[in-house]
Amino acid sequence: MSLIEEYKSSLKMAEAEEILDLIFYRPIAFVFVKLIYRLPVSPNQVTFLSFVAGMLSAWCFAGGTDGAFAAAGAWYATANMLDCGDGMLARLQNSGSPFGRLVDGVVDWAISVAIFVGLAIGLTTQTGNVLMWWLVMAGGLTSALHAFVFDYYQQEYISNVRGRHNFLSQELQRVTSELETLTASRKGWGKRLALRVYLRYMELQSRSQFKEDLKTQAPPEMFRKYNLRIMQWWTVLGATTNRTGLIVAAIAGRPDLFCWIVLIPGNLYLLFMLIWQHRVQRQLDNELRSSSGSDL
Repeated sequence: MSLIEEYKSSLKMAEAEEILDLIFYRPIAFVFVKLIYRLPVSPNQVTFLSFVAGMLSAWCFAGGTDGAFAAAGAWYATANMLDCGDGMLARLQNSGSPFGRLVDGVVDWAISVAIFVGLAIGLTTQTGNVLMWWLVMAGGLTSALHAFVFDYYQQEYISNVRGRHNFLSQELQRVTSELETLTASRKGWGKRLALRVYLRYMELQSRSQFKEDLKTQAPPEMFRKYNLRIMQWWTVLGATTNRTGLIVAAIAGRPDLFCWIVLIPGNLYLLFMLIWQHRVQRQLDNELRSSSGSDL
């Protein structure tokens, strides 16, 4: 396999990836992964390194000086590169697991919380204005909302284009199987506890999506035809784009600008995208009904 083919195999799906991931973070992460690929290093260990870099970034943000903000931006970029690397390593090693995805999600959440708490402390220290806490918390929650919505539509796109409409059901089966194996061996009580929590969370998701699953599913090529363009525009709201905005603002010494950007133009963009997605889904539903009618 050539390096280019190997790089492509380490991606989720190139057309659904964020552009900054494709042209910057993932190429750097791929070089890092190739260096450690043959070593006894697991994706969870890379996730831990990402966690350390993220905590160092949060610590620097709390410093409240231009130099500390710049250092925070550099550490946050490192954390994001390592966050790309753990998934790439798992795909290349074929060592991905539900527990690994759970750990990655928890670490991402912990880093995000620490980053914005540190930023709130730093901006309050720098400006002496306690209202900065409210600005940063609002910006952090909004950034998390943007990333959550993007993740939902990215996963929906990848699953449908690959013809795996029942992704959640498959994930439930994988988690249940891994949990049963651990229970039978009576090992890893902490891992078993985490998987049980993850399992309950997915079961709640499954119940909430039951009505959606009853809808007629579009063939992969038809789904891709209608959703490819809008999927590429959804990537603007992805976690990497949000993080890079904060990184650039921090290095420039104005991380507060990031909060204003996600709160006002960012939310207007989200509203526009939701309206556009609704129109795309309605067009797709109309074609599905037309196709069903012509088959009768």
